[in-house]
Amino acid sequence: MIDYVKKAQQFFEKYRNMDAAVPMAKYMKSQFSFIGISSAKRVDLFKVFFNTFPIPDWDNTKILAKEFFNLPEREYHYFAIQLLAKHKKHWSPTDIIYFESIILTNSWWDTVDLISSRIVSQFFKKYPNLTQAMTDAWCESKNIWLKRVSIIFQLNYKNKTDLDLLTRHIMHNANHNDFFVQKAIGWALREYSKTDYKWVLNFIIQNNIKPLSKREAIKWIDYKGLIE
Repeated sequence: MIDYVKKAQQFFEKYRNMDAAVPMAKYMKSQFSFIGISSAKRVDLFKVFFNTFPIPDWDNTKILAKEFFNLPEREYHYFAIQLLAKHKKHWSPTDIIYFESIILTNSWWDTVDLISSRIVSQFFKKYPNLTQAMTDAWCESKNIWLKRVSIIFQLNYKNKTDLDLLTRHIMHNANHNDFFVQKAIGWALREYSKTDYKWVLNFIIQNNIKPLSKREAIKWIDYKGLIE
């Protein structure tokens, strides 16, 4: 496993670009350092690496992901998430506790949103019977990142969105003062408006949500000229 981490470091270090790394770190409020690999380039490099080196088994992958998350450069955290996503068919019900720990490791919106879309969203499609208990607990947590995931994990569910669950998670946090929670509420509503904009408009009319959440929620509806 140590050898796998070293191979990854040797591979990605060849693409270190400090001219890009500095503004990337600044964009993330200097929370993390970067190698300086752009998003598009990362996609290509991850594919090359996965095609070059055998992907470890699931148990070892979970250990490796933690190792990658302990490295300072943010690209390794993104890599860890992609590595975990490669094992979708091996996920078991108890792995949701592990995924929760990953959400809480070096948390910031970029990795949290990626974990939500690439892992959590897919996990609950695989194990829907676990969705309510886990996401309700996250919704009621004091941790803003768990709250955010409970609100946005259904972004790609479209007409299969559990509206009762979404409503409950939004309203439980509707008065929360954190920027990332408010944005999550707006984002979830905006994405669902592409499936049923009338439901979203009615939701906004009937419920009291923060102005930021409301502005975010109606962006797509307004862009499409659907507000009468």
